[in-house]
Amino acid sequence: MEKEKIPRNKLCGGGVTPKVLSLLDFSLPRELIERSVRSARIHVGDDSYDFETERTLVYMTSRAPFDAFLTEKASEGGAELMTACPVREVKITDSHAEVRTPIGSFRSHMIIGADGTSRPVASAAQLRSSWNPDQVAYAIESEVHVGQKGVEDFVQSSGYLDFFFGVSPSGYGWIFLKDDHLTVSVGCRLSRLRDGRGLFKEFVKRISTLAGDNVPSPQVHLIPLGGATKVPTVGKRVLLAGDSAGFAEPLFGEGIYFAVLSGQIAAEVAARACSLGRFGKGHLKSYEKQCHRKFELDFDVAYHVACFSYLAI
Repeated sequence: MEKEKIPRNKLCGGGVTPKVLSLLDFSLPRELIERSVRSARIHVGDDSYDFETERTLVYMTSRAPFDAFLTEKASEGGAELMTACPVREVKITDSHAEVRTPIGSFRSHMIIGADGTSRPVASAAQLRSSWNPDQVAYAIESEVHVGQKGVEDFVQSSGYLDFFFGVSPSGYGWIFLKDDHLTVSVGCRLSRLRDGRGLFKEFVKRISTLAGDNVPSPQVHLIPLGGATKVPTVGKRVLLAGDSAGFAEPLFGEGIYFAVLSGQIAAEVAARACSLGRFGKGHLKSYEKQCHRKFELDFDVAYHVACFSYLAI
């Protein structure tokens, strides 16, 4: 069940790493890859450090067509897709799970909640009623349409991704390149935020190469700080995946890989629970254990590096 009609806008840098593609049993169409990036620039104050590799670090894509492609592949695999179908209420009972939407109510054995930081499934399962401000980053983002030449002029021949440290309290800024536009963003730990739009405006002002460009009004989204969240992800008849479970890497905020991987683990655990007819929290705990085994160390290391770098308490 998708809240909006597909394709839909999704705030995200749009970086798909090679390890994401390694999880999929199908290839990403060439037309969805806007840039293949092998270089990064790290800006700290007035200094800049360049890193170039021989391999692709990340494939840049726009989330609207990328997500539409994934839903198409899911439908080909047997999923029944309902779009423009926001969840109004979730009920968990001893005998079933129920989801109420504007187009009707639906019952099932289980629910996998992939509803991001909006949390209707987590709340219904009494796993989390709200996010602690220290557990999430506030990210504010704009798509700046400069044309293909404008992108080339900005990133230069090596096609850099740019990361800016020291531009935000407990956060950093980034500029990702696409085919004909730049994704310009800055993030800040929510507990340290004072003026989000003012923070974004000041960040844009310090990027001299954006001077004179029309920067559209930015939009806002929240990113869970993986190593800091430590939220429950399992309840009776419920599993949480992706951002809903706090599965975003806390150094650079990368979430697509962990969303795909946790979704795959959730599917396997749910299928096994249905075959056994066991939907209690104790039985479903194997999901949490598998996720922790797969990537908790990644989160903890990234979180400590982030704390050292920019997540000042």
